[in-house]
Amino acid sequence: MFNMKQVGRKILALRKERNMTQTELADEMGVSFQAVSNWERGNSMPDISKLPQLAELFGCTVDELLDEKSELLHSAMKDELQEYVEKNEVSREEVEAAVPVLKPEQVEEIANSMLLKNGDSIEVFYPYLDEDTLREVAERRIQRGESIEDMLDYLEDEYIGELVLQQYEQGKPVEVFYDYMEDDQLAKLANRKLERGESIEDMLDYLEDEYIGELALRQYEQGKPVEAFYDYMEDDQLAKLANRKLERGESIEDMLDYLEDEYIGKFVLQQYEQGKPVEEFYDHMEDDQLAELARRKVRNKESIADMLDYLDSDFLKVIMRELLS
Repeated sequence: MFNMKQVGRKILALRKERNMTQTELADEMGVSFQAVSNWERGNSMPDISKLPQLAELFGCTVDELLDEKSELLHSAMKDELQEYVEKNEVSREEVEAAVPVLKPEQVEEIANSMLLKNGDSIEVFYPYLDEDTLREVAERRIQRGESIEDMLDYLEDEYIGELVLQQYEQGKPVEVFYDYMEDDQLAKLANRKLERGESIEDMLDYLEDEYIGELALRQYEQGKPVEAFYDYMEDDQLAKLANRKLERGESIEDMLDYLEDEYIGKFVLQQYEQGKPVEEFYDHMEDDQLAELARRKVRNKESIADMLDYLDSDFLKVIMRELLS
């Protein structure tokens, strides 16, 4: 690849050798002095149509100016790109080196020639192809049963989502696409999987937390396991699920590490008032919640022996004084 900084320094040195200002060089080349300034700072390269003129002005060859020989560039300057590509193997390095000075239509010309010559095996051109051409290549490869994984960084996310849903309906694996799909497309795919009774566990790292919570509640209502969702659910969604479980007389022990302590305390007091066992919750309750539960037990003349390891020592002293008074 051409070193733009190095080429810039070469242009600067050659200009100074001829005692020219940037404005004078710009006038000779028919460009702005800002363009010349960008060349010399290595921020951009002279257009390919300007290279022969610039080399002639400085009394050197284009190869000397660029400090590198490129047959691809020479063919472009002679308007013989298509013939060169048809007769020669063009490497990624050669294309990447030439792109900064080639016109967009010249890059497209190379790509079209390579399509004719090599079919759709033109990975080197993906960064330079327009969206329509990329789609055409992707669709042809899919029809042939080939992977398009190497194209995903270049295709639009919206189009990738459409392809994924097609692939899924055809029973083909789609995991490789998740990183490139938009939120609504991921949600649509997850819905289709759930409708077919398939797991979406492999999608949880990609779906929005809010949507995961909705799915978890739906799965629960359908009698399906939801433990895999806990890590991804928001606090209010976890609380809602826990409430539904408790309403049905089900244990929420497997949820305790995910629920907020403050919320767990409310559950415990609610469970206690309904005459249900609450021992499994002690480890997850805050001090004031444990104290409130202990007071209720004492008022109901129940033992708090099973709570002693969890209660604050100062609170125990207070309770003892109340019992003795």
